[in-house]
Amino acid sequence: SKKGSKKSEEAEEDEMDEDDEELDHASSLERAAYTTLRLLRELQSSSAEVSALTRAGGGGADNANDGDAGGDNVLPSLNDDPAVDRGGGIDGAIMEKSRFLMRLAPRIRRLESDTAKCLVGRLEGLIAKARRLAEDESDGGNADDGDRTGSGSSNEERSRKLRLKKKRSDLLLMMGHALRGLALLGRGSDAESSFARVAIMPIVRSRLSVGRLDEGGPRGECAGLFFLLDDIANTVGEMYGEILRFGEGMFSREVEENEDEDDIDGASSLVAPMEVDLVTCGVWVPVATALMADPGIKMAIFSPGIANVLQANYSALDTFLSELANNLLSPHTTPSPAMADALTQEEEKAGQDIDELGDFSRLYYRPNLTRRSIERAQSRLYAHPATIDYYKRWNLPIYYQLRFAEFTRRLDAALERVRAEGWHADVFTGEKADAAKIREGLGFEIPLFVELYDSLLSMWKSTVFLRPLTHRFLRGSVQLVGRVLAFVKGGLDGEIEFGGSGGSDRESSVEGKEDNVAEHVVNVPSYRWNERVEDIAVVSWELTILSTCLSHDYLESVASTVCPPDDASQRSTRNSPSQLDELRLLASEILSGASFGIPSLVERSWNELVVDDLARECSAPLAAVKGVAATYRMTNRPPPTQASPFVSTILRPLEEFDGTYASRTPPQIGDGWKRRVIGDVSDRYAAAVEELIATVKRTEEALKSRKTRKMMAGGMSDGEKVKLQLFLDHREYRSRVEALLAGGSGDEDGDSSAAAVMGSIGGLVKLGELTEEAESLFLRVQKK
Repeated sequence: SKKGSKKSEEAEEDEMDEDDEELDHASSLERAAYTTLRLLRELQSSSAEVSALTRAGGGGADNANDGDAGGDNVLPSLNDDPAVDRGGGIDGAIMEKSRFLMRLAPRIRRLESDTAKCLVGRLEGLIAKARRLAEDESDGGNADDGDRTGSGSSNEERSRKLRLKKKRSDLLLMMGHALRGLALLGRGSDAESSFARVAIMPIVRSRLSVGRLDEGGPRGECAGLFFLLDDIANTVGEMYGEILRFGEGMFSREVEENEDEDDIDGASSLVAPMEVDLVTCGVWVPVATALMADPGIKMAIFSPGIANVLQANYSALDTFLSELANNLLSPHTTPSPAMADALTQEEEKAGQDIDELGDFSRLYYRPNLTRRSIERAQSRLYAHPATIDYYKRWNLPIYYQLRFAEFTRRLDAALERVRAEGWHADVFTGEKADAAKIREGLGFEIPLFVELYDSLLSMWKSTVFLRPLTHRFLRGSVQLVGRVLAFVKGGLDGEIEFGGSGGSDRESSVEGKEDNVAEHVVNVPSYRWNERVEDIAVVSWELTILSTCLSHDYLESVASTVCPPDDASQRSTRNSPSQLDELRLLASEILSGASFGIPSLVERSWNELVVDDLARECSAPLAAVKGVAATYRMTNRPPPTQASPFVSTILRPLEEFDGTYASRTPPQIGDGWKRRVIGDVSDRYAAAVEELIATVKRTEEALKSRKTRKMMAGGMSDGEKVKLQLFLDHREYRSRVEALLAGGSGDEDGDSSAAAVMGSIGGLVKLGELTEEAESLFLRVQKK
């Protein structure tokens, strides 16, 4: 056991010596890079100075060889007297130095090339070592998970973790030397390509295949793309996360103090290039290249030919890209509190022993990446030319056309059924839960408007919406609403006729259903719905709800999708808070424009069509006014004591309509429509009464001239009885008008406002004037 322990200690010492030699080699390569950089700058500086002297001397060295020895064009040497020509001596020294450096130029270039090759080779070896270290750590962790018993195994695990941490620390230190050396020589692209080739491409090649893309779903639908990308990101983060964080912290530039951290567009340092950008050029570029290089994978991802598949592929890759910097630069594993305390104690103990030997590894640079650092890395990802080329591969306009065609077919089918069966045809083809939510939450009743609103909401679902197509989906929303508004306007104008299917049945398949659904069209007689006051009221109420929803509920749905409220989602939108607020405002203006024509349609529906239809229905009983005279002419009937039966039926259509649709009258309409109906009917009523009174007067004059007038029953003439009946009819009609205008509330304010309105209705005032002289007759009857 002693021999085994001694061998183990000797092996550890040998390993430590090898690590020290590798560390010295890496540091010497960085120093060589510094030396090479210094020589290159000296060479460039001397060349620039010689060029400047040549331009200033008008020919320089060529003129120095012409003329006598005492000529002015001879370049002085360093031995010349400074008092005689000090400037010429300096110029000569510069020329001598430049000639010397020019002779060394090939060797300097060779030194640069050799140093870069050594650094690249060293970097690739360190990357391979990091991969093996990550694999050993993973294998050791799996073995420990299966066998953890007793304090001995726990101590061994802590020791193993401590050794691995020491190896990772030394590895990062050597990686830093190699990366900084390549950065000094301007060969950061070599470091990035080496990392991509040695570290990332093996991972990508082992996971990316057509079989893996279709894993978990039918062939061609790329059901496994999301999990494949997630697996790649997690693997890279676990194996090379420390290297990526180390490089990011070493080469990224901090945001200036006076710079607004929320101003993405104004912060030039957010996308400032780095000497070595492993996250962008080392990870994302090879992944994007692999996706776009293979013809089969490229076709399956970017051109699937199916809208749902393309949307899912785009969302998966967009999510992968938007979260790539955070997944790679955020720590992946965190030890438990007990393990962290144990490791800290071991490190302190080991540190005390190592400090005596001169090892100051605990003082090494450790990158401290903040949220702002990760956002800058993400901005560089989006700004890279490979990302721009990647986004150009998506044929998003074609995707939008496919989606919009689905929505228009759905809406056109609904409009066709409404035209055949009427407004209450069951045309909804979405989910029943969505229909119930729209009906109960928003108040829609007509199935066509439920179908329209569900189609509008479907545009912004996570399975349909794509952020680059925001402007197109907004335009599509406006077009769908405009299609329905045009259909309504055509009906109000009498251009669209409902029904008239002729008893034929048709069958149509509704897209989105699993099976074809046979739609039986009910045989409805032809009619124009603008002649049905109930249809007009219901449709105008639906339009009012739609207008309100477009400016409130629907706007919130759009804004929550385009401008998400949570910070994590906002960062993936690549917009600043001020830009998101501007997007919300623009969406509000666009949707307001979509509902611009609704108020005029609603106003016309109530103030013209509803008023005209109700006035026509209410005026129908007025034909009975002429029969009042016949009731008392030469019949010897007693004077009337109550209103005629037809009076109660005059305003009955208005009363019934108002009772049914009072709660569904648009707020902007108010009671003006009701006053217009009453005014129109009152005018017609007054005209009929005026005509009857004129006829009665002519009859009385004719009887008086023939001296045949005599008093009838009750001491009244037939003409007086007719006038009294008209007075009683007017009183009854006026009371019903007052009840309608007061709204049946019965309070004093309602009665006073109703009285004021009644005083402004010309027909009522005229009725009172026409029947005023019969009031004395009414009082005489009352006294009896």
